[in-house]
Amino acid sequence: MKCPYCGGDCIDKDMVNLYLKSVEMFFKFQSDNELVKKYPPAGEIGECKKTFNRIYLCPYCKEPFKAYYNNGKAKIVCPNCKKTLLLPITNRSVC
Repeated sequence: MKCPYCGGDCIDKDMVNLYLKSVEMFFKFQSDNELVKKYPPAGEIGECKKTFNRIYLCPYCKEPFKAYYNNGKAKIVCPNCKKTLLLPITNRSVC
């Protein structure tokens, strides 16, 4: 996986593995309970070593993308596969 900002090796492979293992539980829960519609969170998997911007990972297509958010909204869309995701918990604030 290459950094979506600089193309370098900025992605933390241990974070990728940890995130993908933890998000498996989300998908198992979803397959058992189709009445509840939820979106999985994007995974925060590193920071660009040149720009210091955060890098997200989509649990559907497993591709990294540039971190972004829409002010006041918890949902984002993966720019690669266009699926809806929630912001990583580290980027949400409660007012």
